[in-house]
Amino acid sequence: MKKTVLATIASIALAASISAGSADASTKTYTVQPGDTLWKVANQHKLTVNELKSLNALATDSIKANQKLIVENKAANAKTVSSINSLHSGKAPSVDKPVASTKPSAGTNTAAPSTALSNKIVNKAMPLQGIPYVWAGVTPSGFDCSGFIYYVFNQAGVKVPRLDTIGMHDRSVFIKDPVEGDLLFFENTYRPGISHIGINLGNGKFIHAGNNGIEISSVESPYWNQRFLGYKRFKDIK
Repeated sequence: MKKTVLATIASIALAASISAGSADASTKTYTVQPGDTLWKVANQHKLTVNELKSLNALATDSIKANQKLIVENKAANAKTVSSINSLHSGKAPSVDKPVASTKPSAGTNTAAPSTALSNKIVNKAMPLQGIPYVWAGVTPSGFDCSGFIYYVFNQAGVKVPRLDTIGMHDRSVFIKDPVEGDLLFFENTYRPGISHIGINLGNGKFIHAGNNGIEISSVESPYWNQRFLGYKRFKDIK
């Protein structure tokens, strides 16, 4: 009996300690400095861009100097407390369902490109399969991931400048309802943060400059799914 009482008291104390820590964490903020980007702030505080946007209810990627951002992921502490309470109540702790990769956590319903433009983007991309991966490549003799996007979109009539993956991320907006020809962004591939980009083909497939050159992959594969950041669309598409 004594052991049971002591165990109960210890559990309550542990839960209270975690709860207090969670409350303190909820007030942890960061003041945006000149030159900061969402990716830079998220990476600095070990968050993804989507987590940072969700914590601060941001609908766009824009931030400004002196803006205060919440940089503590409160969900993890809340789940820990919930799990402790569930274990001592005799109930199994709940498990989150994985978020479908086709439904990014943030986005807008910006006007989709016309069917003709979507088809044109895909039709320009598909014949390039098999072309080797070349760092900084922007021609059919070899592409890197952003060089491939630059070439295909310009060939399709969407005049975008030669940017790296982060630059293309900044030049695009998250969308809720992707169509063929939209962009997919990935993070934490060969470097931390935003690091890869592809073109949506629909049905969970995308075409991109991978290790084997221009190839088609599935966003549902374990490697790509855990690194998937979201669907976006160039601001240049009106």
